[in-house]
Amino acid sequence: MNTRIRVGNTLLTAFLACGLVACSSQGTPSGGTGGSGGVGGGTTTPAGTGGTTAPAGTGGAGTTGTTGAVSTDGKLCLGPTQGLITDFTYAGGTDTTQVHFGDATTLGGGEYVYPTGTDSYPLTSDMSASSWHISGTVGTYSGFGLYFDNCSRIDASAYTGISLMISGTVEQDGMVTFGVDTLDDSITAAWLNSHGSTGATNPGRCNPPADSTLNQYSQSACANPTVSIPVTATPTAQRILWTDFTGGKPESSVTGSDIIAIHWFFPNPPGAGTASPTTYNVDITLDNLSFTQ
Repeated sequence: MNTRIRVGNTLLTAFLACGLVACSSQGTPSGGTGGSGGVGGGTTTPAGTGGTTAPAGTGGAGTTGTTGAVSTDGKLCLGPTQGLITDFTYAGGTDTTQVHFGDATTLGGGEYVYPTGTDSYPLTSDMSASSWHISGTVGTYSGFGLYFDNCSRIDASAYTGISLMISGTVEQDGMVTFGVDTLDDSITAAWLNSHGSTGATNPGRCNPPADSTLNQYSQSACANPTVSIPVTATPTAQRILWTDFTGGKPESSVTGSDIIAIHWFFPNPPGAGTASPTTYNVDITLDNLSFTQ
């Protein structure tokens, strides 16, 4: 069992939350100021025979608020002060599905898996052994990642890559895909909101063509870099350089200064998204996630 190193000491706090959620990727809207109410114009005559009361004045109408612009670069996280992001040390408590890493002085966050809850094929996340154990039956789009506390962009330019210990089984292909999303390869919130999304505020600088027939899943101009890593029964240290990640558009590999998400996903099962997918089982364990120099 690894000893949990907290931020301010030795643990790098972080994810996807954002949303890697997680650390919020949203710009803060600035609401407009409502108009002042009008002053009542009526006066009341003194009591007496035939006195009448004037009508009450009507308040002025408020003006409509405006929404602030969403930053394409997001909010910079507190910088990592050491390589270790998290060793997933469980400190007790009732929630064993995630452990928080870091504190208020450096990179911080936690973990997530999807799908969960009432989905037909939920994944299970368990940290009680001071490592990240993920298991379940994959029958739809499934994965896991990190979220970050109150921020959405990491500057890890002092490092050349990332490493982790991984073991277990992935019945389909024996691999898991590791993704590190960057600003230059992520779609702008403005484009998403004009092509089918509602209220997107994520950071990103990539603009696909303005085409009403496109959405975030059908465009081909922007893509984040990934790498496939093997999953074997023996715990294995995997060290992946930023240049090992490929397939990004317009930037092929990872730019360490502009990381906005750290996540993994399992191979899509045949028939994913339909009522009768061909399912398979996964049971993997991660430990010692670190930036490497």
